[in-house]
Amino acid sequence: MTDPGEASLAVPAVGRAAAVLDLLAAEGASLSLAELAQRLGIAKSTLHGLCRTMVHLGLLQVEPAGFAIGPHVLRWSAAHLERNDLARAFERIVAAEPRLADYTITLSRLEGNQVTYLACRNAQRPLGFTFRIGMRLPAVFSATGKAILASLPTSERLAVLAGPWPDSFTAASTADVTAFEAQMRLFQTQGYAVDPGEIRAGMTCIGVPIPGPDGRASAGLAISMTDAEAEVRGTAHFAGMMRELAARLIHHAV
Repeated sequence: MTDPGEASLAVPAVGRAAAVLDLLAAEGASLSLAELAQRLGIAKSTLHGLCRTMVHLGLLQVEPAGFAIGPHVLRWSAAHLERNDLARAFERIVAAEPRLADYTITLSRLEGNQVTYLACRNAQRPLGFTFRIGMRLPAVFSATGKAILASLPTSERLAVLAGPWPDSFTAASTADVTAFEAQMRLFQTQGYAVDPGEIRAGMTCIGVPIPGPDGRASAGLAISMTDAEAEVRGTAHFAGMMRELAARLIHHAV
């Protein structure tokens, strides 16, 4: 649906264009004009002209099944990543660390009540879930989101969680803010957060916060694996690996 705050935007068309790109990025596949209109709550007549303009600018491209994100967006993504010190350090260090080869490693930051993935290295062994740069997931279900939120003052965290609770991804997804706050007390005590199949059943993720210069969490780092792999060594073991990696990322970010 269209963001109810769109009316307050100085240029609503820019908000609609961003909504189109956000939806296509989240979907990971092309969508027809009718599907875009239905999913976003925008009139087809309005969307038709908008998408034609975005195709002309290279922001969208036309495929047999509909519209997909165009090549021009990659320039912005590349420019952003070049400026992102943590993402560059992540790529260098994760690629050179043999202990991490069998696991999926992700780096993300908190944006509103979601996390956006800045960098990821998916394991060769399939998890049944693939992380992608730019992917957005509910912070309350993800290991990195939980880790970052646990580092915030309670009042600030509750302000982030004040909106509607996201729809569950699995039967294990945290049900409400009361259950989530109970988790926060545990995660603050142990220093790391766990997603026990909340994003995908059968997948365990362990996340730690990455402190910024002011001591507040600027991002989150997580390792993902099957439940069986997590049980072999335990979540505390993998949390230690992530703390070590987080320290190296901060040290090597330039």
